[in-house]
Amino acid sequence: MPDISAIRKDVVSIVATCGKLSGPIPPDKDLYRDLGVESVNAISILLALEGRFGGAIDDTRFVEARTVNGLVDLVAEAGQGAGAAGA
Repeated sequence: MPDISAIRKDVVSIVATCGKLSGPIPPDKDLYRDLGVESVNAISILLALEGRFGGAIDDTRFVEARTVNGLVDLVAEAGQGAGAAGA
């Protein structure tokens, strides 16, 4: 079972860095509409998540996630057999 708190910490760090965001990132706010992440930064977030947690993340599911909570769930689901949090 993945360590959700570790995944959340890494996802928030990646979103903040790649999304060029400062300050707290509410886990349920829309990254694009509410926080202003631009599409070019979203690509950087996707690539960084894939690099950090290993393996490919489905592009469509990534776009549909839209929040930190959604990304955490997506990464946790994708990594359940791969030990993503321990990578």
